[in-house]
Amino acid sequence: RLAAFSVPFSDEIVNSIEHQFQPVLSYTHPLAFLTFQEHAPIPVYHPTPSQTRLATQLTEEEQIRIAQRIGLIQHLPKGIFDPGSEPSEKKIKECVICMLDFVYGDPIRFLPCLHIYHVHCIDDWLMRSFTCPSCMEPVDAALLSSYETN
Repeated sequence: RLAAFSVPFSDEIVNSIEHQFQPVLSYTHPLAFLTFQEHAPIPVYHPTPSQTRLATQLTEEEQIRIAQRIGLIQHLPKGIFDPGSEPSEKKIKECVICMLDFVYGDPIRFLPCLHIYHVHCIDDWLMRSFTCPSCMEPVDAALLSSYETN
C-alpha cells in the first residue's frame, strides 16, 4: 500500500531546481545561418510519364525537352474563373484533375480543346503527359500547329 507524503524543501532548493529547468531562450541552431535557397527542395521532373527524377539527375537532352515543355505550357492561355450570372447545366463546374469545384477568381488555364483546369493542376499534369486529361487530345500538336499558322 502506497502512502502519499510530501517532503519539505527549503526555498533555496526549490529555486535551484526551477533555475536548472528554465527553458534556454538564447539557443541558436548550428545551421541557422543557412539561407532559404540552401534548404529549398530540389524540383522533381518527369522525363516520361513513368519516370520521376530530381532536376540534378536529368541528362542535358531531358533538360532541353523539359524546358521546351515549360515554354509550351506558358503559351497556353490563362484566365480567371467567372461563372457568370446565369446558372447553366452545361457549364463546367469542377476541375477534373483535383475534383474541386471552381470558385470565382480561381486562376484557370484553357487547353486548345477548350477544356479548362486550375492552373496549378493542369501545369503539373502537362509536365507528366502532354494530353488533355478529359479528351486525351495531344496538347503539343495543337500548340505547334497554331505556331505554324501565326
